[in-house]
Amino acid sequence: MLRDSTRKTLGDRRSILICTAIGLVVCSVSGPATLSTPRLTSTPAVEVLPPSTTVTAPEPSLARGIDISRSAGEPALQDFENLRQQGYRFVIVSGWGGVNPNRHASVQLSRARDAGLLTAGYCYVNFSSSLDGGRQVREALTAFGTEWAHLGFLAIDVETSAANQLSPGLRSDPPLATAQQLAVGRIAEAVHEVQRMGLSAVIYTKQDDWQRITGDTRQFKSLPLWHPKTIGGDDIHEPDLANPGYTFGGWTIRTGKQYVLDTILENPRIQVDLNVFDLNAFSRSSPGYREAADIRMAAAD
Repeated sequence: MLRDSTRKTLGDRRSILICTAIGLVVCSVSGPATLSTPRLTSTPAVEVLPPSTTVTAPEPSLARGIDISRSAGEPALQDFENLRQQGYRFVIVSGWGGVNPNRHASVQLSRARDAGLLTAGYCYVNFSSSLDGGRQVREALTAFGTEWAHLGFLAIDVETSAANQLSPGLRSDPPLATAQQLAVGRIAEAVHEVQRMGLSAVIYTKQDDWQRITGDTRQFKSLPLWHPKTIGGDDIHEPDLANPGYTFGGWTIRTGKQYVLDTILENPRIQVDLNVFDLNAFSRSSPGYREAADIRMAAAD
């Protein structure tokens, strides 16, 4: 059996060699044959890692900018271009000062935007006025003219710097709880109007003012905070709002920080406040564009 199998194998090899030789002769006469690409019957397994289920939140994109009021007048386009060349990225403009509108607001915004700067606005809320919060916001929007549609956000300015714009109950020591409730209602009216117009609402305030005017309500904690505070300079994280000495209103982070007040720039020579902001606040995808679930209209009795 083994010997026969060997003879058969040798015969098969001779046949293969003869066929191969004939094939080479044919190729030399007619040219190379086209060879088909062999198809793999199996493919080595490639390990595919599943996508990570952990999504890392994007880091804030921080930049410096300024805020101005009607005292700045109407800086020229070149002035705003100079600001941009100096590294400033945004301008926040007053629309309503609680009693009078900023008659320069529209020009200030349009020239800043033409210079390539991001723009936003703010509305100072008067708590002694007969105008409700929504009407005061509309006064600011009127002052902005057509530029209001380009605003990254509209901040509701809650402060005590103008005592004549506080109700008697807010000026008393201690402030009356009923006056604080009315003030919270006025802020809610203003926020509602901003959001009704499709803009992002931001709260501008500091600890002492917020506690006197609102009784330290946490009703607006889901809205971005623009915080005037010189401690820590332009570090938006300082001082830490988680520190009991600085905590107020339920906020744990700042979206913006006003770190230098009432300074005169060299070029252009205008009075400004210096700020640092998370630029996401200027985006229409910002959470501020969606009405916060815990904001409720607190209508004044």
